[in-house]
Amino acid sequence: MKKILVAPSTDPCDIKDLAIYVKELEKQGADWIHCDIMDGKFVKNRTYDHLVFAFLRKATSLPLDVHLMVENPMNVVDNYVKYGANSITVHYEAFHDIIELITALQEIRRKGVKVGISIKPQTQVEKLSHLINYVDLVLIMSVEPGTSGQTFQKESLIKIAYLNKKRAELGLNFLIEVDGGVNTTNAPIIAVSGADVLVSGSAIFNSNDRRQTMQILRGREGE
Repeated sequence: MKKILVAPSTDPCDIKDLAIYVKELEKQGADWIHCDIMDGKFVKNRTYDHLVFAFLRKATSLPLDVHLMVENPMNVVDNYVKYGANSITVHYEAFHDIIELITALQEIRRKGVKVGISIKPQTQVEKLSHLINYVDLVLIMSVEPGTSGQTFQKESLIKIAYLNKKRAELGLNFLIEVDGGVNTTNAPIIAVSGADVLVSGSAIFNSNDRRQTMQILRGREGE
């Protein structure tokens, strides 16, 4: 059975409680911590910056998966590298053209962190065909980024399956990550479609038993 990684999102948690929440997630068995960085411009909401992120790095030894939902990601990448990001994902839509985007992906990798590319729900997955050679992960947004608690868009399953097929055809090993409306009900079909990493915000944050919820997301309930 393929191992599914669970990356709880920091998004639903109040900023003053983030460090405590992250420590608990590590204790309860999270694989990664997904850090949603929003600037209030690229998406309507604003979360936290690299200074708060630095406190999260001190709070956990888990891999910190940084998702930059910002207008000019390359202006801030160094801040997150400096404070211990393990992976940094930028948005396809944040760049003017493919050359600029490929250059950015290569630059992030040279900084010694894993690099990812993400697309919003309205962006065609085929646009990533010439980019998947440059990344360690592809993040499919299954809701419009910016607000936690939205409903998973089933059309995302087609994108996940497309990437899974391309990965096999080309002999690549990038991870497929899915973020938005992921819960214990839809996790099995998301995993079957080809996802490797499930980002979940509200489903974990609002759970009375976060350890069990993460196990169910992995498809390993009762272990």
